[in-house]
Amino acid sequence: MSNSPTDNPETLIEFPADLSVKAMGLNNSEFTELVESLITPLVGGADAVSFTEIPSSGKKYVSVRAHFRAENLEQLHSVYAALRGDSRVLYVL
Repeated sequence: MSNSPTDNPETLIEFPADLSVKAMGLNNSEFTELVESLITPLVGGADAVSFTEIPSSGKKYVSVRAHFRAENLEQLHSVYAALRGDSRVLYVL
């Protein structure tokens, strides 16, 4: 059963929806692992999410994009909260 945007005035997204969330932080091997460890349990495990890593032009920072299927708005809020709750994540989009 899908939720239409009119069912929930908080969002225009119709769930379930394929979405991407981007987290940015310092470019080190631990950052990508951190993002994976924060998001993977919230979206149904490793088979339910894929990650793309892109370093900044100066190589000091990295953005990690997570692609997954969000089942509802609460799940999406949980992903954002987990990322924002870690001080190593500098920005979340």
